[in-house]
Amino acid sequence: MTNPILKKTQTFFDKNNIKQTLLNAAFILFLLSLLYRFTKEIFSTYSYESWQISEYLINYQGGFVRRGLTGEILFFFAKNFNINIEWTIKIFCLICFVAVCIFFVRAFLKKGYSLYILPLCFFLGMGILSNCWVRKDYLFLCFFIPILWIYGKENLSMIIKFLFINILAIFIILSHEVFAFFALPVLFLLLFNQYKNKGILKSVSVSFLFLFPSIFAFLLTLLYHGNQETAQAIWNSWHIIANQTSSEVDHWNAAAISSLGWTSKWAFEFHFTGNFLAVNKRILSLLIWAITFPVVYYISTNALFAFRKNKTILTNKHKTILSSILIFQLLCLSPVFSLLSWDWIRLFFYWIASSFAIFLIVPTDKIEKLIPSFFAKFINCLNNCLSNILFPRKTTLVLLMLFIGISNCTFILDSAIYNTMIYNILSFSSTILIKLKIKGILMTLFDFFLNLF
Repeated sequence: MTNPILKKTQTFFDKNNIKQTLLNAAFILFLLSLLYRFTKEIFSTYSYESWQISEYLINYQGGFVRRGLTGEILFFFAKNFNINIEWTIKIFCLICFVAVCIFFVRAFLKKGYSLYILPLCFFLGMGILSNCWVRKDYLFLCFFIPILWIYGKENLSMIIKFLFINILAIFIILSHEVFAFFALPVLFLLLFNQYKNKGILKSVSVSFLFLFPSIFAFLLTLLYHGNQETAQAIWNSWHIIANQTSSEVDHWNAAAISSLGWTSKWAFEFHFTGNFLAVNKRILSLLIWAITFPVVYYISTNALFAFRKNKTILTNKHKTILSSILIFQLLCLSPVFSLLSWDWIRLFFYWIASSFAIFLIVPTDKIEKLIPSFFAKFINCLNNCLSNILFPRKTTLVLLMLFIGISNCTFILDSAIYNTMIYNILSFSSTILIKLKIKGILMTLFDFFLNLF
């Protein structure tokens, strides 16, 4: 006679195996769909007027201006070595993208974390799904990761840390000022914590002096934000090299270069309206924020726990630390989220990728010391509240991961759907079936069975 307990146990494990197999299949299909889209994007042609290429064309040919350092370096090589500008930018961005992917995959595997969260649209899949991997976003992480690593090296003197951290930070801030929003505040806190035993005033002073070169570089980008004349001079400087007919720069025709000519008032109003007051398919973008932020936060804080192999890999303490980092980084990026940009999918990437980089690199004990007790209580209450609304099981998280999508710019429903995991799995599977001429085979079989009757 079969033991009923043994039978139930076997059924349980069979169900678990089926669920795990389906999850693995979905994960692999999603990765293949990303690879398929990425391959197509690599061989896509980007014009000089595109945001992808024009972001790298901003240089100092019209005078010192924000975001111009990488463009000035590119301008030097283009002028003296006759390089292909588009492919140089694409190869450079590809190297940055691969480097960031390697870091996160290796770090996750080393810590024993599940990889399921990584390809999602608000993490590493951002660039592929939004067709924005040819931007400076992955370059930011290529600098942020070494900066955190240098800070954490105990055997390095403070002078060496001061030099290397500021050199790296200044270079990337002069390439794009948004880096300062998610990098400088957390560095300041880490330094403050290191010296807080010397008194609040002294620790604040030392931390500020340590980061002063980087802060000064950031202030320069705010002061020299550019104008219409600067944008026109930059645009004209590339026409001789690119052998193109010069044109008048307006609000849009030179994309990232033309954005230098935007007034602060116009830019703030434009981004605020797009972020909160835009309406698409009769849906207000503000309502989408109210749904998207909690869902992305919920997935980010619970996925590693739900898919952990054993309880020793991640504890509630780790969850509180990760949650605290996520909330802190979100607060630091709030000006960018509200007034300085409306590139939703890219902003979520800054938020999630920078938070996880901090969580993976900075020792747990150092981060734990940064979290005030009242803030830790608030985080635990928030997490408990979300768990009571929706308990973080594997099935729940998988469903959320399948259907959560973030629009490229402001809220556009079609764009959000296009960036979901389920859409890409179905789209890729359909493409493969069509290429294999499955449609013709199915119709032949259908006709065969009709003839039988």
